[in-house]
Amino acid sequence: MEQLTNETVELLQTMIRNQCVNDGTAESGQEERNADTLVNFIEGAGLDVEVYDAAPGRRSMVARIEGSDP
Repeated sequence: MEQLTNETVELLQTMIRNQCVNDGTAESGQEERNADTLVNFIEGAGLDVEVYDAAPGRRSMVARIEGSDP
């Protein structure tokens, strides 16, 4: 449990340091930094990830976790 807590804290610290702040201007956000951080973390767990770029620096990602209920 402690390892999971440490990994979670490290992930959140990295995301905070990425400073992805949307102030309402087209140039703000830079979500690609946090999206890339999450992609690396999630792919390390063996999940499928898709990435979408709406505009330069404005990245979104989708991770899929297979379930058992159709």
